[in-house]
Amino acid sequence: MGCLAETPDTPPAETPAVDDRGAVGTLEDARLHLRSVGYCVLCDALVERGPDGACPVGHQKEAVSGRILLVEGEPVPSLPRFNWAAFLLPFVWGPAHGMLAGLFFLPIWIFVDGIVRSAAGGAPLARVGAAAVVIATLAFQYFFARRANGVAFRRVMGRVDLDEFVRRQRVWTAVAIPAAIALVAWAVWFDTTVAPTLPRA
Repeated sequence: MGCLAETPDTPPAETPAVDDRGAVGTLEDARLHLRSVGYCVLCDALVERGPDGACPVGHQKEAVSGRILLVEGEPVPSLPRFNWAAFLLPFVWGPAHGMLAGLFFLPIWIFVDGIVRSAAGGAPLARVGAAAVVIATLAFQYFFARRANGVAFRRVMGRVDLDEFVRRQRVWTAVAIPAAIALVAWAVWFDTTVAPTLPRA
């Protein structure tokens, strides 16, 4: 008669996990050492969540959204601070990323263009006023582009990782630069050749 193998009463040891530095531990150890990163809308940055899920500078956890898991020692990633596509073509980039406020830049620039054309041949004070309107509009557009990456990534961070998001924004920038140049060139051509021939009301 053959011998029967004894089944040990104790459960098998937990499967060891090896991290990228060669340290051996259990899978439970690896889980315990994961850190959570989210986007804080008040900081406008990716921040490491505290034990209660809040921002490390004191903002409540309701201001922090999304969850990116990092291993021990991995640095907190960062978003690019400025989005050129959002600055150059806000009325296209904004709606494409769920930020409908970008649409308002189109009628604003049509209004600004009318002011600039009216002031071109007018008094110096009118030209100063037109320049101030242009500067104010560009400043508003700059603020929009400064916040664009954070707001857009917050909307998709559950589906798109940070590297992919940054890559897509580089593609947007590569398209937006020639498109914006063409748009400005068309506006200058229209203002200098077509607009003077149109009957005035």
